[in-house]
Amino acid sequence: MDLRPDGGLSSVIGHNNATLYLVKPNGDSVNFNTQGNDDVQPVIAGVAIKGEDAYVLGGYEAFSGIRIFSWDVGVDELKIGNAGSVPDDIMRSPDGNHMCYLISVSATEQILTCNGGKTSLTPNDYSINWVSDTGVVILARADKSFVWKSGNKKMTLDTPNVIAYQDKIIADEYDTLKIMSLDGTLLASKEGAGFSITTLRRWTLLPTGRYLFRHEPLGDTHVFTWDIKEVKVLPGFAYFANENFVVTAKDGVIHCYSLKDFHEVFNLNAPYDSLGYIKLSDDGKVMLVSGDVGNFYLYKGVNN
Repeated sequence: MDLRPDGGLSSVIGHNNATLYLVKPNGDSVNFNTQGNDDVQPVIAGVAIKGEDAYVLGGYEAFSGIRIFSWDVGVDELKIGNAGSVPDDIMRSPDGNHMCYLISVSATEQILTCNGGKTSLTPNDYSINWVSDTGVVILARADKSFVWKSGNKKMTLDTPNVIAYQDKIIADEYDTLKIMSLDGTLLASKEGAGFSITTLRRWTLLPTGRYLFRHEPLGDTHVFTWDIKEVKVLPGFAYFANENFVVTAKDGVIHCYSLKDFHEVFNLNAPYDSLGYIKLSDDGKVMLVSGDVGNFYLYKGVNN
């Protein structure tokens, strides 16, 4: 699923992996059969919104690549791999200006495509862990992470737990939280504050311009400044954060807090016993929520 940062368009893939739903905050919606005229149902790896379009990465009958769906125009295609290639990952930056996707084109090669530029990777078992607003891309393979920007590899780290904010690199090395510049200079560190990726590929640390939100295992979310000083504890797990808000959930309740002063903007009962993902618009007025096995709710604020 995906939600455009301004909240104006959301996209989800139906359970049958063939139907794409596009929904606006006013309730208007359209849907597309991603199979099109193919004789076989596609294998969908993910969807991302960029501008007015939904980019659906899939393994289609004749190729693996992107089918682009827009509200009024319909369908366009970006073909990367031939039949038999495998779609792997798709991810966009938080601001929606950068998008990357991975396709395994053979048993030994992947193609990484970022903003139209292509990079060949071998072997073919990389995954995309992060794309930042400045175009920093974090790839992971086994127990290592690889930091790329503008098609060039900037550094390699001996940990799979690496994310980015703008050009800052945030890594967990042996349960030590480290913040580095893109050239590898250590800016801050704190032992015992490591982070990781959980089920459904959710990170236990989320960065914003003001704060880092780190979930303590079996506990709550601890708020750090960029020099890794703790300033606040919020209930539950941090599912989403942008420059203005952070969204956590605990004991069946979703909470949204303002990053100006940490007052609670709203709370509501979670629609599912077990949540999957949450995305909130930049202005906090639109929220897209999924369960851990599908199903989606789109919320629109009425009083904010």
